[in-house]
Amino acid sequence: MAKRDGTLAKNEKYQFQKLKMCKNCQRYSVLKDPICPVCRKHYKLVHQLVRKSAVKHLFTEAIWVLTGTGMGVIFAPTTQTMYCLAGGTLFYISYIIVTSIFLKGEYHYQLKIRLRKDLRKIQAGIRFDSNLAKEAEREGQLEAAYEKLCEIDDFVYSDEVKIMQLIVLNKLPVRSRVEPELERLIPSSYDKKFVNYALKVLKQNRARFTKRCIAYFSCYRENIMMDFGGDSLISIADTALRMKLYILEFSGFIEEFLEYLPKEHLLRLCSMVEANPNIDWGSLKGNTLRLVERKYSSDSDFHRFFAHLRVIDHA
Repeated sequence: MAKRDGTLAKNEKYQFQKLKMCKNCQRYSVLKDPICPVCRKHYKLVHQLVRKSAVKHLFTEAIWVLTGTGMGVIFAPTTQTMYCLAGGTLFYISYIIVTSIFLKGEYHYQLKIRLRKDLRKIQAGIRFDSNLAKEAEREGQLEAAYEKLCEIDDFVYSDEVKIMQLIVLNKLPVRSRVEPELERLIPSSYDKKFVNYALKVLKQNRARFTKRCIAYFSCYRENIMMDFGGDSLISIADTALRMKLYILEFSGFIEEFLEYLPKEHLLRLCSMVEANPNIDWGSLKGNTLRLVERKYSSDSDFHRFFAHLRVIDHA
């Protein structure tokens, strides 16, 4: 499975450059397949078609200008031939220079018109691409289905595409080197498929959990508690201890599961609080101290924190 990070290919600067069209079927596609699966004709990149059209329009107008100049030279009186030729040539060169300057703007204008005009066709083409991905998934070609969905996702940002990706990813083993950024798959509302996949990723590599991922679990913790149990939330709270920024951001969430954190991670939290006495930890530092005194009062690993944490707590 190729690595996907949601970025465009090196030769693609804009998303619309992925859009292709089969001139025979008049169907659009964003998949990387070069040949239309229906008529077996080669796709043409839409932005290149528009650019060629704009250049052709410029060339046609230039020919008309040149023809007009030639006709003026032919039918002009002999004494005015050189004036007509010089004036026509000057106008022709000026026209080419001015038009070339504004060619890029004209190209983008024509492209915008084309995309607006064919919007329904583009939508139909993307639905066709999605159906191809679903068909590959039903046939057990999971990696091929996922690749197609990633191609669509690079062009269309929607929960529907994300959920389709998650359906496939939940059927594939997690391979940390080739999986997409987890944050890119976060849906706009609660979805069990995302939570299930995120928990699989957590077991493989907790470093892939970003601030937005933790915030998602914190926001929907009641739903997650009902569907996946408390252990999943404890794992996320534990993951939030990786960085000081996360601890400060999700201190309330961490407090809810403070009692269940592993000893080594509670030690890390104590070290973080001790090393940053000027930071306002809120109620987290007091609750941490009381938990440590209650559960680990006889544990030598925590003795060095007792006096210092009391000072912090009373400060």
